[in-house]
Amino acid sequence: MQRINNVLVNSSVIAEDKLAVMMMFCFQLLSSTNTERVNMRISDGRLLTLKFEENLINH
Repeated sequence: MQRINNVLVNSSVIAEDKLAVMMMFCFQLLSSTNTERVNMRISDGRLLTLKFEENLINH
């Protein structure tokens, strides 16, 4: 986690790209644990909730 933090903090990419990277890591974490959601507070104070759901196809 510290290495990920260092890369993101020292990167010159825009904040939205950094957030997208963190979302990808969170989805990988959700799929490998019994956790179904992650809440992240973003810089403007809003709460971003990522929820892991199985795709259900109804015919």
